[in-house]
Amino acid sequence: MKYRTIGIFAHIDSGKTTLTERILFEAGKISAVGSIEDGNTESDSLQEEIERGISIRTTFHSLNWKTTFGDFQIQLVDTPGHIDFRNQVTDLLPAMETAIVVLEAGTVVQSQARLVIEELTKASVPMVFFINKLDRFADEYLDTLVSLEEILGGAPVALFQKNEFGKLEFYFHEPSSFPKTIKEELISWSDDLLISSWNDLSAQTDFSLIGLQTGPKAGKLYPVYGGSAKTGEGVRELLDLVLWTEPKETENSSSQDLPLLVLSRRTNPEFGRYAVIYPTREIQWNELHSLWSRHVTNGDKDFTFSTKDDLTGENPFHFLDPESEETLTRLEKGKLVFLKNHPGLVLLPGQTVTHPKGILFEEEGLMSGRAQSPFSVLMEPEESSEKEFWLCRLEELVWEDPGYRVQKKEDTGQLVLLGRGELHLEIGIRRITERTEKKLTISSINIAKLEHLKKMSHKVALEHRAFEDQKSSGALIAVLEDTADFSKQIAFEVSLPEEVKNSIETSFLEACLHGFYGEEVVGLKFRVLSYEMPKGDLQTTLTLLKVAILAGVRELFPSNTYLVGPLTEVEVMVDADHLGVVLSDLSRRSAKVVSILEAVAGKSHLKANAPAQNLLGFSGALRNMTKGIGISWERTAFTYEFHAFLKE
Repeated sequence: MKYRTIGIFAHIDSGKTTLTERILFEAGKISAVGSIEDGNTESDSLQEEIERGISIRTTFHSLNWKTTFGDFQIQLVDTPGHIDFRNQVTDLLPAMETAIVVLEAGTVVQSQARLVIEELTKASVPMVFFINKLDRFADEYLDTLVSLEEILGGAPVALFQKNEFGKLEFYFHEPSSFPKTIKEELISWSDDLLISSWNDLSAQTDFSLIGLQTGPKAGKLYPVYGGSAKTGEGVRELLDLVLWTEPKETENSSSQDLPLLVLSRRTNPEFGRYAVIYPTREIQWNELHSLWSRHVTNGDKDFTFSTKDDLTGENPFHFLDPESEETLTRLEKGKLVFLKNHPGLVLLPGQTVTHPKGILFEEEGLMSGRAQSPFSVLMEPEESSEKEFWLCRLEELVWEDPGYRVQKKEDTGQLVLLGRGELHLEIGIRRITERTEKKLTISSINIAKLEHLKKMSHKVALEHRAFEDQKSSGALIAVLEDTADFSKQIAFEVSLPEEVKNSIETSFLEACLHGFYGEEVVGLKFRVLSYEMPKGDLQTTLTLLKVAILAGVRELFPSNTYLVGPLTEVEVMVDADHLGVVLSDLSRRSAKVVSILEAVAGKSHLKANAPAQNLLGFSGALRNMTKGIGISWERTAFTYEFHAFLKE
C-alpha cells in the first residue's frame, strides 16, 4: 500500500472543511456529507467549532483511493484556517508530502492563504491549488489567478476548462481536449523535458504528464484545478491529480535523530495522552531499540538501555494503529501512528521524538523559542483549595495545544494564561471551564504594553547623599540613549570593581521595570562614562548608588517615553450594504483603513490596522452588525517593526 500524507490549507471560510467532508464521502468513509451550518462534519467535532462554524483543531482522516496508476491510502490532514491556530499548521509542515491549497473564487488570494503558501514554499512542500465555490462564481477566478501569480513569482497553470455543455473538464483525465499551449506550459519549466520532447519525433511519450508529475515537487510548477467542494464537482479529479504528482521526500534532519516526527498531541478518555507520529522511514522495534539507546546515552558509555526504560521500568514506546488501536512493533514509512505519552519522552509538535537525557533542556526550554503572544488573562480560583484542580485543567490544555502557556504570579497566587489571540484565549477558557461546577474568576483579556524610549541622547550626573550629607553614593556620569530596537543595554567605558558594575547594572534594569505609564521601559542604553567612588563602607555606597540610579533614570521617563502595544491587522469580508456601519465601528476603534476592494456578489473586502487593545471584541461586534454574515481575520504581533503607539 502506498501512503500519502496530504494537508488541506486555506484562509478561513474558503471551504477547507467542506472539501474534507466531500473527499471522505467520495471515498466511502461516510454515507452522507455533513455541513458546517448543521454542525455535523467529521472534522469539526468540538462544541466551539460547531457553534462558531470554524476549525480550531487539526484533524486526521485515513481513506483508501484507487487510481489507474495505483492504490493509495490517503492520510488527510484538515488544518485550522484562523491565524490564532497557526502554530498547528507550522507544526505539521515537516511531515507534509503534498498540500492542497484551497482558494475562494470571486476574490483575490486572501491573507492567511498567502501566509500558508509562503510557509509551504519555504518547507518545499509540493502544492496543488483548488479554486472552490465555482458553483456560485462560475467565471470569477481570473483575479484569483493573477494574485496567485504575484505571490508565487511564477504563473500558475489552470488545468480546467468548461466544455460546450458547460461541464468542467480536467487536464489529467482529458489532455486531448486542451489547447497545445497547456501542454507546453507543463514542460517548459524543465530544459530536460523540453529537449526530450523535441527529440521524440514519434510523439509516443506524453511529456506533459511527466512535467505535471515532477514539476510541483521541483517547486517549478503550480497546477490549479477548480470546482465545488459543496457539490463535489472536480473533487475526485483533484485527488487523482494530487496523487499523480510526486510527493516531498521527508528525511531526518540528523542521523542522530529518531525517525519519528510529532505532528499533534491529543488526550483520549480510554488511553490518556498520546501524540500523532509520522515515521520518516520504515523501522522495526529492534532497530528503534538500538537507536534509542544511542540517542539517550549521547556518548555516555556507562549508560545501559534494555527493553525496560530506566525511568519507570516500562517500555517508553507504545505505538497504536489509529484505525484498529492495536499495538504496533513495526512502523511503515509515512503511515501515521499514535504514540502514548511517557515520562521518558519529549513529544513536542513540529519536532522529532526525543528524551530529556538526550537534550540539555526540558520541554519548557524547547517552547521558549516560540513567539509568545501579547494576549493573556488572569485567573483566580474561587476556593484556594481548588488551585491544583485548575492547574491540572490548564496543564491538559497546554498539552494538547502548546500555543498556550501558563504562569503563576508568586506575589498574588493568581494564574496567568497566555494565548495566541483573543479567539484562542476565549476557546481555551471555555475548554477548561466546561463540565465542572467549580468556579474560576477570570479577568478581561490583558494586552502587553511597553514604554519605548524616544530618540534621544541625554547626559546625566547621578549622586545621592544621606545621613545629613555625611554619606554619598559617589558621582556617576552616564549617557542615556535610545537603541535601534526594544532592547535594554548597558556599557561601561571605565574600569570598575565587579561588585560596583553589578550594582549599577541591576539598578538600571530595576529602574526600567516601571516607567511613567507604569509599564516596562525598553529601547534604551545606559553608557557609563566615569564614576568617582567615595571612601568608606562599600555596602553603604552601593545602597546609595542604587538610589541615585533609580531616581535619576526614572526622572527622564515622563517626557521621553511612548506607550506602545501590539498592532493588529484586520481583514473584513462584508456585504456592501453593511460596509458603512463596519467602517464607522473601525473609526471608533481608531483603526486606519488601508484598502477597500470591491469583490463579486456585492461583497467588499477591506483591510485596516489598529492597536490590538482597540480591536478586542471586534469579531463579535462584526457578527452582530452584519447579522452573522461578516467575516474577519486578524493578525496581531508585537515587535520593534510591528507595534502601535497608544498615547503619549
